[in-house]
Amino acid sequence: MTTKHVVVLGHGPIGHSFIEKLKESNAPFKISVVCEEPRPAYNRVMLTQYFEDLDAAKHDQMKLSYVTEAKLKEQDVGLIYGRATAVDRAARSVTYEAPGTGAKHSVQYDILVMATGSYCFVPPTPGMTLPEKRNLTWPDDPASRPTGVFVYRTIEDLEGMLAAVKSGAKKAAVIGGGLLGLEAAKAAYDLKLESHVLEMAPYLMPTQLNEMGGTVLTEKIKALGIQVHVGVQIKEVVLGEDRKVTGIRILQKGAEEPIVLDVDMVIVSCGVRPRDELAKQCGLDLGGRGGVKVDSSLRSSDENIYAIGEVAAIGGNLCYGLWAPGVEQADALVKNLVDGPGSAEYSGSDLSTKLKLLGCDVASFGRTLDFWFKRQFDGKDPGIKSLEYKDEINGSYRRLCFTSDGSQLMGGILVGDAKDYSKLLQLSKKPDLAGNDPTGLLSGRPAAGAASGASVDGGDGTGLADDDLICTCIGLTKATVRTAIVEKDAHTVPLLKKACKVGTGCGGCVTPVGEVPKLLAHTLKKLGKAAATGICSHFPYTRRELFQIVKVKELKSIEDMLDAAGQGKGGCELCKPICASILAGIWNEHCLKDGRDQIQDTNDRFLANIQKTGTYSIIPRCAGGDIDPDTLMAFARTAKKYGLWTKITGAQRLGMFGAERHHLPAIYKELVDAGMESGQAYGKALRAVKSCVGTDWCRYGQQDSVNMAVIMENRYKGIRSPHKLKMAVSGCLRECAEAQGKDVGVIATQAGFNLYFGGNGGAKPVHAKLFATDLDEKTLLKYIDRYLMFYITTAKHLERTAPWQAGLEGGIEFLKKVIIEDSLGICEDLDKLMEQNKKKWHCEWKAVAYDEDLQKKFQQFANTKETHDSEHVEYVDARGQRHPNTYSPPDITGPALYSKDAASSDWEWISAGKASDYPRNGGLAVKHGSNELAVFHLPNQASELQWLAVQNICPHKQARTISRGLVGELASGAITLADPIYKTTYDLRTGAGIANPNLNLSTFEIKVDADGQVLVKVPPCEQMKKAFDEQIDKAYQLAGMENKKAKALPECKYPFNAADRKSLDW
Repeated sequence: MTTKHVVVLGHGPIGHSFIEKLKESNAPFKISVVCEEPRPAYNRVMLTQYFEDLDAAKHDQMKLSYVTEAKLKEQDVGLIYGRATAVDRAARSVTYEAPGTGAKHSVQYDILVMATGSYCFVPPTPGMTLPEKRNLTWPDDPASRPTGVFVYRTIEDLEGMLAAVKSGAKKAAVIGGGLLGLEAAKAAYDLKLESHVLEMAPYLMPTQLNEMGGTVLTEKIKALGIQVHVGVQIKEVVLGEDRKVTGIRILQKGAEEPIVLDVDMVIVSCGVRPRDELAKQCGLDLGGRGGVKVDSSLRSSDENIYAIGEVAAIGGNLCYGLWAPGVEQADALVKNLVDGPGSAEYSGSDLSTKLKLLGCDVASFGRTLDFWFKRQFDGKDPGIKSLEYKDEINGSYRRLCFTSDGSQLMGGILVGDAKDYSKLLQLSKKPDLAGNDPTGLLSGRPAAGAASGASVDGGDGTGLADDDLICTCIGLTKATVRTAIVEKDAHTVPLLKKACKVGTGCGGCVTPVGEVPKLLAHTLKKLGKAAATGICSHFPYTRRELFQIVKVKELKSIEDMLDAAGQGKGGCELCKPICASILAGIWNEHCLKDGRDQIQDTNDRFLANIQKTGTYSIIPRCAGGDIDPDTLMAFARTAKKYGLWTKITGAQRLGMFGAERHHLPAIYKELVDAGMESGQAYGKALRAVKSCVGTDWCRYGQQDSVNMAVIMENRYKGIRSPHKLKMAVSGCLRECAEAQGKDVGVIATQAGFNLYFGGNGGAKPVHAKLFATDLDEKTLLKYIDRYLMFYITTAKHLERTAPWQAGLEGGIEFLKKVIIEDSLGICEDLDKLMEQNKKKWHCEWKAVAYDEDLQKKFQQFANTKETHDSEHVEYVDARGQRHPNTYSPPDITGPALYSKDAASSDWEWISAGKASDYPRNGGLAVKHGSNELAVFHLPNQASELQWLAVQNICPHKQARTISRGLVGELASGAITLADPIYKTTYDLRTGAGIANPNLNLSTFEIKVDADGQVLVKVPPCEQMKKAFDEQIDKAYQLAGMENKKAKALPECKYPFNAADRKSLDW
């Protein structure tokens, strides 16, 4: 029997779901997939996570991925990159354009599955598109839109928005107030754009919500600072002479004349249309509103062509635009292909959904499609009775709809509080209310599904019976997930995702408050396997518990900590920085001495902040912002000498950026000799104490705020903590120093100082709480001492003071009792710990500047005193200064170039330096022509693993920094390496990516000879350079970017003669 070739058009989530299910069936099909985007299938529902840190360069876009190229190859699935342009039904072939070249190719099929999804509908509004560039065969062609008009659909769309923001875009209008529009608004919000949401209906989400629900949602969104315009008419996108967006003309509800909103970005997200252009081209029957008309077997009018997902018009009527229906369609189609036509019928799906939109939970669920199509939630159907409740305090709303006799739940709307969604959804599918009453369901008590007597959920807290769906996206019942926990040893959420795919849709069920963690904890408890609470597999303790162990047992190293309180050897990238923080918080010894440098994150390891280029920023301390002209000039001379970009930082300090690692000791020495010291901007420590000018100059000043700021900064400098600390002193209630937004805030009064604790800025601003008033200097400092030490000894790792303080039972009042009244009897211990920290203070820069052994840790290469340009982004001139270009290089995806197990005969052994120069459990860079290697010494491993060598270029964003990463070991035996910039992890034994299997490192054979020389076997340097250059060029080509660094002319970065500088003597 001839193996049939199944070709899938579209490698989105639904196309990939079909491929997964077909492979799992073990049926004898050959499978190929034509993928239009430059990467395999990824999770579109989670796209907004791409922006959450406001710096998408930190985001590995492949973390959204469902599969890697390597995995598809392993499964014998043919991945074809290109855009399908034609289907020849007679010849059973698909023509596609290769990316980059546009060359035409074709692939034959026996069975064709159209999973082409949908495209964003762009209204025919003037200025929205460029008529002369309209592409009839590609509705999503970005070239058809003016500069500044975007759709919200793919990673490329998001990258385009990022580029616009980096080019200066400040304001955005999002067209559409539905599900997709609010997702796009989240992206604009995360990009810190002034955001406007424009909706033509009288309220937001008109398809899923009634007017009250839409109004509550609007209030929530407006509270974030996003401007919402409903009932508007969009007249025109205003373009400038250069055909770039300058505004959008709208007619607001009730207005007679239109107005122009001043925006430089327009994001269109007002609905989707099925990608049915190929169906039209080849003459398939279409649905009444578009899409490929399919029967209950998902078959089109051509017996060899099927359609699933958003492009499939079921019975010619409806194209489902949600995830779960597509997964159900994929399942039905696989059964029909494997077991024969008619084995499974697909008639329709539930449209119920729950999403978090701009931080607000929104859910809509119904018994049948009539709930939405006949708008049963509007109160106009006499056969439907509704109950509704609006919580004015919490800003939540729920409306539940019942049959006229109240015996059945027909559906509901939840806004602001959707924790009961899963329980209510399951109840809406049952023939009765399962012992509940409508009023109780509205209030949330008793829990949905709970009858008298034993609870339906078996006590796991989910409120779900075994046959209820716990993951509605993937269609998994609670029993299925429990089976995965028990039978597949999936004892963590990540393992559960791999075992049964739970939570790989919208992810709501696996959040900390979702149903899956509740089921997991309950099931593990019944199995006698409590969920892990330690910081990692090496330490079964929380940070707070480990802090006390180290303090009591007087442990001084990570080796001591592992022996006394841990398990395994070496630690990992999770526990090493935590151990470093604890040791510094108690003993405050130099972080680079006695092997402590190899447990530090790269910022602490080199006493400066690493930037995306692999260079560092240097920020000296400027206590209270008080600085004399001579110091300013010394700072400027050093920055100019080394060609560094300078800036006044957000914490009113001086910063110089772009310093190469091997120049750091010399820079530190120049700054120290000029009277400056480390500002510890690189550490989880006190960053700065901001101040106004106080009574020195200001006519409103009540106290000398500058002097107090200097006193505080000099007192608390050098103290290491779970997270960074920021403080401020304002000279009066006008609050020019913004003290109430800081971890510790001080505001002067006529009688002394008011003290505030627990304020944080950043992504989630928190206002500090007033702790005490009119304090004298001595009392003020005593209270701050105790607050800081209590925080340092009890907080979680990377927990700011605001969430730590909020998590204390009693909050600020509890702190008053602890710090002022000594209710816990620990004030004496806190005072002693502060004194110990103060006595141990030292300028970490000064130690490096005058210690040749410490200086060696900054050498660029282990095998030579030569240096070269390691940066992967070219420099440009802007605003009178020189700095790296603003783009981020693309990832280098796919298999590694080289493997130590496949070395060819022309490879050669080169020196990688002396074994004695290498740190224990760490790495150094090695120069090979213009190539770089990363060599690691791991003396605690088996003999064949004590020396490992890989490429120094990180496949994620291409920085040459792998040698500076943290090394660890997992229980599985994997030797991990976390790159120092983005924390992408790799297995050093094989070079394989761990966090992202699509990113891989080349590996090389390594040995140590009888003379103690480390030798690495590598290809000839020019051959190696050519291969890496070609790999990098391919990555740029696939990403549609230009490799500007490769085309940049060589330049001298420094005004001085680099040849005159002394190399460090090893």
